[in-house]
Amino acid sequence: MSEELKILEKGTIFNSLAPNDLKRIGSLLEKRDIQEGETLATREEKATWFFILASGTLLIAMEDGETAVLDTPGDFIGMELLSSDGEYLSSVISLTRGEVLAIKREDFISLIREDSALAETIMHQWNSFLTETLPFVEQKENQGFEYHY
Repeated sequence: MSEELKILEKGTIFNSLAPNDLKRIGSLLEKRDIQEGETLATREEKATWFFILASGTLLIAMEDGETAVLDTPGDFIGMELLSSDGEYLSSVISLTRGEVLAIKREDFISLIREDSALAETIMHQWNSFLTETLPFVEQKENQGFEYHY
């Protein structure tokens, strides 16, 4: 199994997927080195990438001054790509050097449009991730936040 698929298996979002589904997602991944202080996403800009943390530490800066730190390989950032607005809801900044696995928005949306069961599993796991990791975000995002895929 490739290093990228092992990282996917570690994260809450993808750990319950069948091996074949993991491979399909793995085929979309682009490995990127990140530097301390690098901005991966800026709130209210067009969302073009999903990010899966491979190593390092990321700061998520939300509106109203709320923040979260992600440092677990497999943590997933960018689900707002599926929102009706298609804009990042938060800014994401690397606090340390590390690596992310990036998936283009169009590629990910095409994949889940092809497979509604896969889409449902990922969305269920995303909600679990929010509840466990960022419980203060879940309430905000569910109000008036429609997913389109």
